Amino acid sequence: MITRLDPRQWPVTLKVPLAVAALMVLVGLALSERVLSRLGETQERQLRALAQTYLDSLSSAVAPAILRDDVWEVYDAVMRAQDLNKSLHPLSAVITDAEGLIIAASDPRRFPVGARLPSDLASLGAGRDFSFEAGARSATATRVLSYPGRIVGIIHATFDTSHLALERRDVVIALAATNGMVTLLLAVAGWLLVARMMAPVRTLSRYLGAASEGRATPVPPEAVARNGAEFARLFLAYNALVRSMYEREDLARQLADEHRLGSLGRLTSALAHEINNPLGGLFNALATLKTHGHHAAVRKSSLGLLERGLVGIRDVVRTTLALYRPEQAPRPLAMADFEDLQLLIAPAARRKGVDLRFSGPVDVLLPLPSTPVRQAVLNLLLNAVSAAPPGSEVAVDASLTPTALHVIVSDRGSGLPEPAGCLLAAGGETGGPLWGGGLGLWTTRRILDDLGASAEVERPETGGTRIRLLFPFIAPMELAHVA
Repeated sequence: MITRLDPRQWPVTLKVPLAVAALMVLVGLALSERVLSRLGETQERQLRALAQTYLDSLSSAVAPAILRDDVWEVYDAVMRAQDLNKSLHPLSAVITDAEGLIIAASDPRRFPVGARLPSDLASLGAGRDFSFEAGARSATATRVLSYPGRIVGIIHATFDTSHLALERRDVVIALAATNGMVTLLLAVAGWLLVARMMAPVRTLSRYLGAASEGRATPVPPEAVARNGAEFARLFLAYNALVRSMYEREDLARQLADEHRLGSLGRLTSALAHEINNPLGGLFNALATLKTHGHHAAVRKSSLGLLERGLVGIRDVVRTTLALYRPEQAPRPLAMADFEDLQLLIAPAARRKGVDLRFSGPVDVLLPLPSTPVRQAVLNLLLNAVSAAPPGSEVAVDASLTPTALHVIVSDRGSGLPEPAGCLLAAGGETGGPLWGGGLGLWTTRRILDDLGASAEVERPETGGTRIRLLFPFIAPMELAHVA
């Protein structure tokens, strides 16, 4: 289930401002990165130039004193350089010899004379004459003092860069505020623009919603005139659709009476057809009684056939009069019903010279209503016998699974026509006998739909037609609900 948290369900008036805001954030991040990168390069370049100037002046002052081993003069030169370059914010200056032993320092207590330079300070400038990281609070510079043929000393200077870090922070805050303000303004402008552009769509949605709840109404001409050419064409197309709906409703009302008359005619024809089919078998049973009624077995079989046939006719009439009668439960299907079908169809088969073959399981009661199943199979048998050539065979094979009854009716005729096969195999609503297929097949299709059954039409390579019926079992308590 899709919820309102799904971005696909968000309205366009929200998606577009969010997209604009996202793009502005990306653009702002890219621009901010470039601005901060250029700022860091500028700060490093200026600080490097000032540091080189500081080291140049300090080198000139301390080199002669280092050659004379005058520690006090070296210290005095370092302190003068600290005072003269306060704008550079020097934190410390340490002079060491080539072995890393301190000669003099701006902070003698922290860097005593003769001690070895701390490893952390030595590692800061190792291999580099200047070290500065954007946003860091200090920078280091190193200068090697050389005398022809040897190194006489090394200057290690540290500078305070907290003011540069503060400047960088101020720039970051200004960029964030500016980008945020521009993003917000563009998002609001995007929302207003999209809301204005979507106004015609909301108008059309309102009219479509009203059409789904009741009678559709066309968009007024003044509303059409207020919008651009694209939406005006859309509104005109909707109005044309509404007019066609009005015309179809009028046509449907005109055809309603004709449809009711046609349905009544089909119902009457189907009722007469379903009553007439078993009547032939009943008359055949009466003829058998007249001829062989003195035989007890014949008499019993014929009377049973008469009783079941009359019950079937009664059920057909009741089905026509009322689709559902809670107080009357239909009789479950038994294999004796297939024997009745064999007796009912035998006269027609003899007249055509067609052999009948019935096979199925032992006689058990099945959770299926007997009357509609008998009607469906009888209709297919009548068609099969009518289509089968003399001397051929019409077979009915019944089998059971735990959930359904399978019935196969096969013949060796010329094959069921394509429209009739489509009518029989089609599920749901069918076109009726007027659209091809015959009244018997149309009635059979209706019976299958009522029972939730299905039919498949096959045309074997050997010729003829094979129709497979599948009747799913109905729970015993649901049998009373089947007409």
